[in-house]
Amino acid sequence: MTLAESTTYRGEIRAPGAASAAASVSLEADGFRVMTAGGPAWGAAYRDVTTLVLDAGTILIELGTGTTAERWLLERFGPGLAAVARGLRDGRMRQWLGDGLVELDHDEPIELVEVTDGPLAGVAQLRYHRRGVALAPLDERRPRLRIRRADIGSVEADPVGGRLRVRGPAGPLAGDVETVELRGLGQSTTAHAAHWTDLRDAAAADQAASIASLIPDASFSARRQAEAVLREGIPADPGELGEAWPLLERAALAEPTFAASYRALLSRAGGAAAKRWFATAPEAPGAPDPARAWFLVGLPGNLLALELVSEGAHATYLFRVEPRASFDPEGARPEALRAAVRDVSEALIDARYLREPMALPAAQLAKPEHLRYRLALAALPSLAAARSRFVARITHRDETSWMSALDDLIGWHASARDEAAEWPGRGAQETAIDETT
Repeated sequence: MTLAESTTYRGEIRAPGAASAAASVSLEADGFRVMTAGGPAWGAAYRDVTTLVLDAGTILIELGTGTTAERWLLERFGPGLAAVARGLRDGRMRQWLGDGLVELDHDEPIELVEVTDGPLAGVAQLRYHRRGVALAPLDERRPRLRIRRADIGSVEADPVGGRLRVRGPAGPLAGDVETVELRGLGQSTTAHAAHWTDLRDAAAADQAASIASLIPDASFSARRQAEAVLREGIPADPGELGEAWPLLERAALAEPTFAASYRALLSRAGGAAAKRWFATAPEAPGAPDPARAWFLVGLPGNLLALELVSEGAHATYLFRVEPRASFDPEGARPEALRAAVRDVSEALIDARYLREPMALPAAQLAKPEHLRYRLALAALPSLAAARSRFVARITHRDETSWMSALDDLIGWHASARDEAAEWPGRGAQETAIDETT
């Protein structure tokens, strides 16, 4: 079944402990519909399926969570039972990827693979896409995993044993997962290895081209240093970038507004000793020029500033570093600052550089036109993590008002202890942003 088709299967449906009724299940592009004899038709999105268990000729599905969740048993579908289970699972995975802003440019089938150990151990669905790999265990108690293409390091294939081991280039692939090992791949082992390798190499090629577009006249050694540490969207500090840092800094700050705000951020963060990071990534796979670029600066008052300097000069985004209740007025811990830097950068990459899902006030986010953002927040843990840190954004309306608002926010946030408290100046800044966009 493809996304454009609708296929209907007939059998019986019942709630646990209740009598069965003849029913048909239609698998459609965005969800499925159930029609029962003598009862009203009803439908659900694939993302509504929170549990799906196929066992002994029966499919158990649970829709929703908590006290309002519904449980249904699908029975007597004959040869169509497996197709219904597969259609529900595949539809759910495609919808999860689509909610997470992954564009599936063709309708390749979702494969089933066996993961050997770790939190994903067991049978899982696997889907390659242009930005990476997605794995979804059939056991819903296990976490789904998105692996960005730049986080693919070594790829070790054992065609005779049907095994494939993938490691991150440095550190874990994602979260607590350091290695992904697949087995039982048989004759497709080499093809799977090629998928992983091609994704990794495409990320490296795009990133090299992005860096070359920023500093084309830099020395070979400077570009090589930048390529070594600036994996797609991975931030690096001046020490890590060495001679490439001042070149990238100058190239990325061609816009006068950003150059002025960057200098102001550094002055409040300690000048030459300021904790700061730079990151860059291609606009999209295969489109490395112009490169996206952003700076992050650790500020007093438990704040991290983000400037996405490759777009129009709209606003500076400010995020909380430490939990407010435990913040030490002497300054944020270095490890906490780095964690915030990572969270914000990962969210930018996963959200395709959209900042609105992180920043919109709750009332605006709830509007119908922002459904895409709400779905993305539910599907992307990195985006939800960045939103949980978000404090305010300050518009670049003019240099004087921008600096005044920044100083006011730093002073207020330094003593803020309530996570739910909102900076009194946020409303005015949101109004100003609405007026300029």
